[in-house]
Amino acid sequence: MRDINTINRKTKAAAILIFVTILLLISNYFIGLNSKKTNESIQAIYNDRLMVSHYIFQYTNTIHQIKSAAASSPFSEKQKFISGSLQRIRSLDKKYLATVLTPEEKRQFNFFRNQCAAIETMNQNKDWQKVTEWSTQSLQTLEILAQIQIDEGKTTLTTANTMHNGNQFFAQLEIGLFIVLGCLSAYLLVLKKMKVKIKIPEAPGMN
Repeated sequence: MRDINTINRKTKAAAILIFVTILLLISNYFIGLNSKKTNESIQAIYNDRLMVSHYIFQYTNTIHQIKSAAASSPFSEKQKFISGSLQRIRSLDKKYLATVLTPEEKRQFNFFRNQCAAIETMNQNKDWQKVTEWSTQSLQTLEILAQIQIDEGKTTLTTANTMHNGNQFFAQLEIGLFIVLGCLSAYLLVLKKMKVKIKIPEAPGMN
């Protein structure tokens, strides 16, 4: 009867340990999977931010060329040059809009497009002074867009690091708990307590 109770106790202990161990493994798996998905999402956003920064650089370079052309009096083909530059900007707009943009970025970018439309109108009217003024305003808008990229990049990086560190902490905690449970399981199932019976020898008979 004592052997049956011992077996039942061991079976229950083993079942509990196996159940908890399975829960730990499942939880650890989902933490790792969540970390992977988070990193992939952050990486995708980061790539979009990189591309947007590259587009802003191209916008800025083109606007500077337009501003320089408008200020050059001897430049006889300035109207044609500015028109071609604005055409390149419109082609770049499609790529820019295909990236991930925040509401504030979209709002500022609409300001920039309106400013480019104004530059085009002033160019058709050959109002070079206005072209220069609107070019300056559009450059200021591009600076705002560039700053947004920096701020969003920092925020995204901070969030990613926080989530990653949190997942790493819980994963290490679960691994430690898993090791403890493994040791406890080995203790309950393998290293059972041995009851030692000491038999006192009887005194030799007188017969």
